[in-house]
Amino acid sequence: MELKRHHSLFKDVIIFTPQIYTDNRGYFLESYNNSLQETLNISFPQENHSQSKKYVFRGFHFQWSNPLSKLLRVVSGRGIGIILDIRKSSPTYKQHALIELNDTTHETLFTPAGFAQGFLSLEDNTHLCYKCSSLRNASCEGVINPFDPELKINFGIEKENIILSEKDKTSDLFEIYDKNPKFI
Repeated sequence: MELKRHHSLFKDVIIFTPQIYTDNRGYFLESYNNSLQETLNISFPQENHSQSKKYVFRGFHFQWSNPLSKLLRVVSGRGIGIILDIRKSSPTYKQHALIELNDTTHETLFTPAGFAQGFLSLEDNTHLCYKCSSLRNASCEGVINPFDPELKINFGIEKENIILSEKDKTSDLFEIYDKNPKFI
């Protein structure tokens, strides 16, 4: 895998682009190898896989004890990775970015700890795989409401069409996080 670019807003967010070999049988690509861990200086002890219907949004999730860096890629389908900087002392605090991930370019998005992360599926049967730098710790998880008007996130579709879990529907507004930030 080669480093494609840093995201223009967040210097520590990285997009990796694999080399894809195509022939009459289909394609082959190397989706991951340990050199990526060495490049990032992070290990990934857990991998998750979600399958979503069109317009399902999962997030904005974060974990403050054993904070999570994530390495995301869409295996099938298309969606948007949405990241929100929640590092209080960061010059990009409370800013967000939308990055398309799909099964055509097979790009992999690296998001370091200190970001709340979400994913919006744009097609039925979208499969997202992501590696995590720490194991899940449910007692130290937080969720920020993706529809908080203060964040001004343009999902590109009407919010009433977006499907959320009960946990995400009842998540806190950003001002609650801002009063007790977990990442300084």
